[in-house]
Amino acid sequence: MNTHRCVLLLCSSLSLFVVGFTARASVAAGSEPVIMSEVIISASRLPGDLVAPTRDMIVIDAEQIAERAPASITDLLGSLPGIDLRTRGPWGVQSDLQIDGSTFSQVLILVNGVRVNDPQTGHHTLNIPLDPADLERVEVIYGAGSAVHGPDAFGGVINLVTKTTVAPRVDVAARWGETLKEVAATSPGVSGVASDASVRWGWQGEWGSAWVSGGKRRSDGYRAGTDFDEDRAFAHASLPLGGGELALDAGVQDKVFGARDFYALYPSREWTTAQTASVTYRTGAVTVRGYGRRHRDRFVLIASNPAVYDNRNRSVLAGTEGYVRMPVAGGDMALGGEWVHEGIDSNNLGNRGRLRGSVFGEFGRQLGDHWRLLSGLRIDHHEKFGWEASPSLSASRTLGRGRIFASAARSYRAPSFTEAYYTDPGNVGDPDLAAERGWQFETGGGLHVVGAQLEGAVFLRRESDLIDYVRSNDYVLAVDAPPWQAHNLGEMETLGLRLRASRAWRRASADAGFTWVDKEQTLGAGLESKYVFTHPEQQLTAHLRHELPLGAAADWQFTGRKRIAPLQDYRVLDLNLSLPVQFGSVLLRARNLTNERYQAVVGVPMPGRWYGLETRIDL
Repeated sequence: MNTHRCVLLLCSSLSLFVVGFTARASVAAGSEPVIMSEVIISASRLPGDLVAPTRDMIVIDAEQIAERAPASITDLLGSLPGIDLRTRGPWGVQSDLQIDGSTFSQVLILVNGVRVNDPQTGHHTLNIPLDPADLERVEVIYGAGSAVHGPDAFGGVINLVTKTTVAPRVDVAARWGETLKEVAATSPGVSGVASDASVRWGWQGEWGSAWVSGGKRRSDGYRAGTDFDEDRAFAHASLPLGGGELALDAGVQDKVFGARDFYALYPSREWTTAQTASVTYRTGAVTVRGYGRRHRDRFVLIASNPAVYDNRNRSVLAGTEGYVRMPVAGGDMALGGEWVHEGIDSNNLGNRGRLRGSVFGEFGRQLGDHWRLLSGLRIDHHEKFGWEASPSLSASRTLGRGRIFASAARSYRAPSFTEAYYTDPGNVGDPDLAAERGWQFETGGGLHVVGAQLEGAVFLRRESDLIDYVRSNDYVLAVDAPPWQAHNLGEMETLGLRLRASRAWRRASADAGFTWVDKEQTLGAGLESKYVFTHPEQQLTAHLRHELPLGAAADWQFTGRKRIAPLQDYRVLDLNLSLPVQFGSVLLRARNLTNERYQAVVGVPMPGRWYGLETRIDL
């Protein structure tokens, strides 16, 4: 590690120690301790009040989600601190998600604690049949999580927790915006118009509770080849059974969209269908579940001439899991195991399958009034890559109205089917890729002072055999560039800093997050990377909500990212104006108020200023 990185790590650690020391000094003021969330199922299988203080995490509840009024799940996640959303179009038509400088394949996504990462490619992981209004909360756990959930959890774990009951309502939205300048001359049929409609209905009684949600979203696009049409449906039921609870989830999302320049410089088109289902039974200290995800994908390289390249895939993820919790040695322990099957049936990648089995254990204990200790060990056996051990250890100490914590954890990830076997004119996989492995070390603290909540952490991630697509940069025109080749990059080191602050007043509230990431450059001379170095070096998110006359409210969202060349820096400001009415509410949405011209993904220009008029009707 070079000198300036060592100095930064030392200074950051000292500053967090000062925060913790200040928090301890505040005990004399007689302040109340910080109350941690009671239910955190993504960080551990142990009680949340034991786990939460030992890791850096955020939880956004249903009320906060409603105040932000995101248009899609991806819009919601992209507004949160430390999360880099690399989207290829508006309203979540196709997006990749990164945390703390990870790649989009190194973030684990859960729905009600169930894995939904796609084994074919991380590009499909956010094809989720949910709407923000379906969520009870979102949990974001920063850092390595393989000790709890197995592969893929390098940058962090995101758990989307659905509501157990919903009030009947209908949402209708119409949106219109500026098309890009090139559209007027080449695509007169593209008008920049979009629409969205959804309905949800719930039932509740002595027999339990159930609800269903469905919606449709469509647009003719903001430039040629960016139209989309999406249908989605989701159902949830919670039923008392045999002294426990049976939870059932099922959903489907169907999309067709123009994918112009999404993955290569071609006017492509894509069709995707994601189907998910899970059943979970909890009784006392025992939890068992089964789950499955099926994804269909058709990708046409040139929409007007499918015969040139027509790729059809069907991926399957299926698993069972069970664990038991018990008191041990003055603490809590969870022991269990998991079995997972991943498969792909493709005219390009072939017909393939692989199995993974695991056993895991966690132990947590509160030591005295202030200390908490959490440890975990998971051992996976992968059919191709053999045995993987993922240990973790974290500890925290409360100090008056604050806390300090430290953690160390190991993570790993097997190559996706696409990275190993996919081939097209612009990308070539490698069946001999090794699995990624890494360790993350982290320390941080939090403090409640002068009505504000301040939190920060510094982390160091050391990885080996990181997977990326690389190619020679010895070309002048993009059309002459050689294809991207999947490759293990070797060892890499990432140093980062997270800072967050929030404050609530009588008629307003605000929160902000800043992330700094310094990733060691390991590419050889004359090579360029496709994914590993697309993270922002600095990222700032800020959110302000304040009341207006007549019960209305204004909700401002700012996102700024400073990125590594040739990627461009950009700043986007959004505004929502909401007004409660007798039958529900009316919302005026303005996205990209300053009409910023930017690209979240190289070669894919994002739309300019958009407006939306939306109505919620409570039934």
